[in-house]
Amino acid sequence: MKKIRRLGTVLGASSLVLGTLTIGVAATSASAASKFKACIVIDTGGVKDKSFNQSAWQGALDAQKADANIAPSYLTSTSSTDYAPNITTFENQGCGIIVTVGFNMDSATAAAANADLTQKFAIVDDAPSTKSKNVLALQYQTNQAAFLGGYLDAATSKHHVVATYGGMNFPSVAMYESGFVAGVRYYDQTTKSKVKVLGFTPGKGACTLSNCPGTGTFVGNFTSQTDGKTIAAGFFAQGADFVFPVAGSVGLGSVVAAKQAGKGHQITWVDSNGCLTDPTDCQWYNATVAKGVEPSVAAAILSAAKGTFKGGTYYGTLKNAGTLLEYNTTSASAALKAKLSSITAGIESGKISVNPNAYPATPK
Repeated sequence: MKKIRRLGTVLGASSLVLGTLTIGVAATSASAASKFKACIVIDTGGVKDKSFNQSAWQGALDAQKADANIAPSYLTSTSSTDYAPNITTFENQGCGIIVTVGFNMDSATAAAANADLTQKFAIVDDAPSTKSKNVLALQYQTNQAAFLGGYLDAATSKHHVVATYGGMNFPSVAMYESGFVAGVRYYDQTTKSKVKVLGFTPGKGACTLSNCPGTGTFVGNFTSQTDGKTIAAGFFAQGADFVFPVAGSVGLGSVVAAKQAGKGHQITWVDSNGCLTDPTDCQWYNATVAKGVEPSVAAAILSAAKGTFKGGTYYGTLKNAGTLLEYNTTSASAALKAKLSSITAGIESGKISVNPNAYPATPK
């Protein structure tokens, strides 16, 4: 399987149209005034959430390594009421670009961008409500890689039960789950199996970052690891071998539940490679449905610093390694991995649909 491409490769991709983003610790030296300020507004869950916040932070650090003149900094949001004030703080500091991490910041980002068309913004994982040319949307077709994750979990589930849940029912969360269910359904259809999916039922219609219909189990936040543990424990008790949490740091509670459930119970992670962000608990990660937040954020920051920033949209796909399936401790055979490679090619070519409604639902 592919790996998330690092900074040099991404910058060389002609299809990558990016702006800038920031990460790091605020510079305090006398020379800081002459540096390019890259500023990130971190969502709830913190910068060490082992998920998209941490990935964005690493992307900014990668940009700083590539250009020492970049001075990254971040502000953490403890609730949604912090979004607008954090953005304002960074505007007052003269940030060359302000990167907001997560779809929850759409309204605050749009308001600030519309109020000052000279301020550059990038927003991670969102289809912006504003069409301002000073906003770059970093979007990822995670349902493509999640399809592979669903197929993998279904193919290696001993009890023929897998599960998924989300932090909140937003399109970028449901997109992961929609693709996951599609992968399980495709496995069932092509192998004449019956693997049950707990926790999410796709709705009618195609899934996009603007609208991804579906109902299921949602925590209501991205911070409560206690809830993540409780939900995963419930799924394991119902026979699930693998749980796919799309919930930021909430998912760390599910790792605890897997450890308590014991051998044969694992987590399929999201965003950043689970074994790299959480090496101590690597054995409990089956695989990771990753999104290329790090390289896309780094490229965005560098483009802003170099004066080549353009607003618009970057789409991360399987084809450009903007999203992918990374194997952790999976028991998948060589034959299964070869099959997944073939499916990847099918998705890239459009021959295999990642819409769960393209396949019959598994009987309850």
